[in-house]
Amino acid sequence: MLPPFFVDRFTSLPLGLQFTLLVAVPSVVAMLVGKRLFIPDLRFRDLFWEFLRTDWKYLGVAWVVTELVNTLALRFHAPRTFTGAIYAVEGATVVTFQAVTAVPLTIFATAIYLVGFPFVVLFTYFKLKAHDEEEAYRYALAYVVVVVSAVPFFLLFPVKVSSLYLSTVEPLMYELSPAIQYGIFSTDTLVKAFPSLHAGLSVLAAVYARKADARYAYTVGTLTVAIVLSTLYLGIHWVTDLAFAVVLVWVAYRLSQRVSDPRWSVASRELVSRIL
Repeated sequence: MLPPFFVDRFTSLPLGLQFTLLVAVPSVVAMLVGKRLFIPDLRFRDLFWEFLRTDWKYLGVAWVVTELVNTLALRFHAPRTFTGAIYAVEGATVVTFQAVTAVPLTIFATAIYLVGFPFVVLFTYFKLKAHDEEEAYRYALAYVVVVVSAVPFFLLFPVKVSSLYLSTVEPLMYELSPAIQYGIFSTDTLVKAFPSLHAGLSVLAAVYARKADARYAYTVGTLTVAIVLSTLYLGIHWVTDLAFAVVLVWVAYRLSQRVSDPRWSVASRELVSRIL
C-alpha cells in the first residue's frame, strides 16, 4: 500500500498528468521486464542505436497513422450512431461478462486494457526484430493496414461503447478513477467501438508473435485473451466489435505477408498493385 503523503501528492496533480503517469510509468516498467525476459541478450545501447538507425521510421509511421485516425474519428464522425444495429445483431450478450464484478477485478482489467495492450503491441515489434527483421517490418505494415481500414467505420458507422447504450452494463473503467475518466473522455469519442482496435491489434500481435519463440507466443496469446475479455468486462466493446476486428486482422496479415520487401516505399507500391 502506498504511503498517504505519496497518494496526496499524486492526487494533487492535474488529472491529465495523473492519467499519463498511470499509463506511462507501468508501460515503461512492462517494457523493461519484457526486455529482461524475452530479449536478454540485446544490450540497451544496441537497441537504442538500432532505433535511431531504422526503427523510428516504422514505429513513427504507425504512431502518426494512429494519431491521424483518432483525430479524424474525433472530429468528423457521422452525427448519427448505429449502436442499435449492433444491438439488433447480438442483443445484451455483453451483460454476461459483468455477471461478477469486484473492484480488484476491475483494477486488474483496467491495467490489462491500459498497460497490457501497449506492451503487447509495441514490444512484439522489438521481439520480432530480434528474430527476423523482415517479419518485424511486415508486422508494422499490418498494424497500419488494420488502423487505416477501421477509418471508414469510425467515420460513417459510429457505434457507442456498450456501457453508454445498455443501462445494464456498468462503465467500470470510467468510474474507477477521476483521472482515468478524464484521460479517456478527453481523447476518445466513445462512439468508435466498431471495430475494436484494442482487440484487433492485440490479435495481430499474437499472430505475429508465433514467428518468434514459443514462450513469447504463449505470453502474448494469454495477454491477448485477457485484453479481449477486459474490453467486454469493462463495458467498452460489443462482441461484434471484436469479431469484425479479427476479420480486419486476417486481411492485414494476408496483405503484409504478400509483400516481398517490407520497406515502406516498396510495400506501399506492392499493396496498391495487389489491391488494384
